[in-house]
Amino acid sequence: MLNQLVLGSFIIILTIIVQVIFLGILSSRFDQIRKFETRDYMHIKSPIVIVLSVLWLVLGITINTWIWAFAFLFVGEFTELEEALYFAIASFTTLGFGDVILSQQWRIMGALSAVNGLLVFGLNAAFLVELIGITWGKYKPNRK
Repeated sequence: MLNQLVLGSFIIILTIIVQVIFLGILSSRFDQIRKFETRDYMHIKSPIVIVLSVLWLVLGITINTWIWAFAFLFVGEFTELEEALYFAIASFTTLGFGDVILSQQWRIMGALSAVNGLLVFGLNAAFLVELIGITWGKYKPNRK
């Protein structure tokens, strides 16, 4: 059990770092986003910024699920990459179909992967709320 907790905690730290790097890169572009979004064509530019930002964050999530898949392969829980990746995606997204399960020796890793997914998706949601506030919030019409 201790080996699962240590390895799982290490992977959680690694994936949080990966996602924070993705968030940091995107937030460093906020000034450029503000310059891109002028009042002209705002109704087109704002959705483009949001869509591209979501796709960027999904790339970070994809890398994180691959990290979990390789971890499951590393410990010998799966022999095929497709099965390891399928389980990693199902557990990271907390979907957990249950058609592929971990052995008793490594099942805590599945729960840790789900906890990790909750944290990463929470970070992304908070970030996107801020981004939407920046892109759409500043263009509210003046009310008298």
